[in-house]
Amino acid sequence: MSGGNGSRGGELTLLGGERARVTERGDAIRRWALISADVIGFAVAFLLTFEVVAPLSGATTSMLPLIVLPVWLIANKILRHYDRDANLLRRSTLDEVPHILQSVLAAAALIFILAPLASVDDVAQAQVAVFVLAGVLMVGSTRFLARAATRRYLARERALIVGSGYVCDLVAEKLVRQRRCGIDIVGFVDADDDSRAPLHPRVPIERLGHLGDLERICFTEGVERVIVAFTASSDGSLVDVVRQSRRLGVKVSIVPRLFEAFGTSVDVDHVEGITMLGLRPVLRPKSMLALKRAMDVVGATVGLILVAPALLVTAIAVKVTSPGPVFYRQERIGRGNRRFSMYKLRTMVDGAHALRPSLAHLNEVPGGTLFKIADDPRVTPVGSILRRSSLDEIPQLLNVLRGEMSLVGPRPLVPEEDNAVLGWHRARLDLTPGLTGPWQVLGRNSIPFEEMVRLDYLYVAEWSLWQDVKLLVRTLPVVVRREGQ
Repeated sequence: MSGGNGSRGGELTLLGGERARVTERGDAIRRWALISADVIGFAVAFLLTFEVVAPLSGATTSMLPLIVLPVWLIANKILRHYDRDANLLRRSTLDEVPHILQSVLAAAALIFILAPLASVDDVAQAQVAVFVLAGVLMVGSTRFLARAATRRYLARERALIVGSGYVCDLVAEKLVRQRRCGIDIVGFVDADDDSRAPLHPRVPIERLGHLGDLERICFTEGVERVIVAFTASSDGSLVDVVRQSRRLGVKVSIVPRLFEAFGTSVDVDHVEGITMLGLRPVLRPKSMLALKRAMDVVGATVGLILVAPALLVTAIAVKVTSPGPVFYRQERIGRGNRRFSMYKLRTMVDGAHALRPSLAHLNEVPGGTLFKIADDPRVTPVGSILRRSSLDEIPQLLNVLRGEMSLVGPRPLVPEEDNAVLGWHRARLDLTPGLTGPWQVLGRNSIPFEEMVRLDYLYVAEWSLWQDVKLLVRTLPVVVRREGQ
């Protein structure tokens, strides 16, 4: 018997060693991909700045990048700019732009400081400014391409969820939907209480055992990451799980308690060995809201000018292919519970709303509060094209100019949907509803109503102009790929 156990233990050790090597190899490839991206981005930005756009007069710059680049790469390594990707589930270059800006500013400072070592002593402030702009664009672009390449060619990461019930199911559903995270859920483990299994059958997750089987499961299933969600086990057992996972060389991601109440605006603090999460207060200075409004006016004006020809053509197409008005006006609930008429190009037959009760059984949105049908029989042939291309939403730019909507904001709900939003969720109406928002970027119709409301609340609670810019940038590929239609 003992010989069999020893053999089994040796087999698990071999499996664990192979898994660890695969994980380390993948992480090393990610690090070197980012380092290579920085080298290329720096080189291109340097050549564009000091050889093409703003060349140094009467000086050779051949030695300057050779002196600055190694120092810059070492500084980036110290600041963990190459190591964070290994620990993250979602690796986003757009989220990293502030860090890239700081890194490029450091490179610009190094050029100033180290220029005399390369016999270059006339670097002007204007040249450094050009370098910073070029550096952010080039390094950001090369890092984006590096991450896309590693996502394509590296094996997907195998993850085990420690936990069960609603949160386990929610985490699994999001990771299954967000394929860009590169995560495959192998199953879940929890305490002995089998009654807390995942709830939604559309996300099948196999129970692989109990907490006592964690080491065996990690080895046999090739687990590279353990995701600790809400679990029925005691706090002491949960701490043991984290310690054991780290000892096995497995990455650990933890879903924090009260995750519904905060998003990314968290500062990590340490007090005598205790880790604390600091939540920033909700602050919306009038100056920042004025900038948001200015961005709306400029964006909507430019957008209407650019799409005016397309709007005219589509309006004619709507009119001549089906009877009824060109524009469809629908009552929505705006900021501060104020009602307004939202404009869209009509994509359904005239009087479509009266047909809704007879089609209620076809509603595909979980919960039944939102009403969406993938192949809605009320949609006209032209309307189908407009919906797939999102051209039907162009008239909402008029709502933006009128101040009833914003380019980015919480989803504008019809009154019956708004009546289902209760309690603290109603804080989502503290900002003007938007043409796009987190619900548009993260799944549109595939997101349940309750989750959409929570996303809107977090957007409002953590609003910033940079967040709006990121959502606008992320909306474009969603529309182009026609996701969530």
